[in-house]
Amino acid sequence: MRKVFDDVLIFCPEYLNGGCEALHQLGYQIARHGGTAHMAYYAPFSRLELDGDILRCHAGASPIPGYFARYQPQVLREARLGPDTLVVLPEVLSALAAIPDPRYQRALWWLSVDNAIPENPALLDVPYRRRFFADPGLVHLHQSDYARALLHANSAARYHALSDYTDPDFIRRGLIDSENPPISERSNTICFFPNKGAELAARFIEGRGALRHPVEFLPIRGMTKARVRDALFDARIYIDFGNHPGKDRVPREAAIAGAVVLLHAAGAARCFPDHPLPAEYLFTEDDVATGRLHETVNAICDEPEAHAGAQRMYRDSILHEHERFDLEVRSFFFTGV
Repeated sequence: MRKVFDDVLIFCPEYLNGGCEALHQLGYQIARHGGTAHMAYYAPFSRLELDGDILRCHAGASPIPGYFARYQPQVLREARLGPDTLVVLPEVLSALAAIPDPRYQRALWWLSVDNAIPENPALLDVPYRRRFFADPGLVHLHQSDYARALLHANSAARYHALSDYTDPDFIRRGLIDSENPPISERSNTICFFPNKGAELAARFIEGRGALRHPVEFLPIRGMTKARVRDALFDARIYIDFGNHPGKDRVPREAAIAGAVVLLHAAGAARCFPDHPLPAEYLFTEDDVATGRLHETVNAICDEPEAHAGAQRMYRDSILHEHERFDLEVRSFFFTGV
């Protein structure tokens, strides 16, 4: 294979979240196949400066390269832009991606959909949106089918699939039976993120009297990644009350950890290709209000093995994510021998 771009500059905000992990996965996978990719860190620790055709990164005391060291990030210090340089921007920088620049090629990676609009409210303006998506010089990369549907609905001139993959540590541990307690032996622990759909989660917990089994609610808050992994491997159920602006990682991690996953039917959770779960494992706000979600939890606690078995397709799809991502990277960033 031959690389399509001389250098791929991946703009990455300095946060410990799933989107930043995906950006590092991209750099790693490009380098793995002989391409050149650099992580261009910005905010809150570092800043980027464009001086003519030179892009410089003024690095601060960022913990991000160390946190994502497993992906061997090549940190940008200085790069000369050229016609064969591709700048990959996360969706929160869509306003920057909309500006044509002859010094480099542009790609916008839709790691979420909903998070783009607060950063670029102009996307709500129909004439702006029409010009934005019709721009033939801007390639849109979509992490989720939810984002692909947006691009299709807006007749984007150019778009290409570029997903991500679940933390290999979860995958490895999920494949080792001795480290993965069967669901029948787990306590009725329900893991959830309190900062995702907090109000909806609070309403559900307030109605816990409708549950027939003693249940422990374990909020995932202030934990190291290793502690999150342990919590999910011990849990019987994972409930995500969030709005799923993209194909979120934690539901997939929970599934690989062997927990039964329940998702708020919003955003990417409603897209079967993103989360291939039977409809009974999706819930609405009305389901919380009426107690139907509580009944679903009761049913899972009654027959945990049956419900875990019903989510096998979901777990199997997650096991193939790395292979799919590799194919997507090779088909866009490389060309044939």
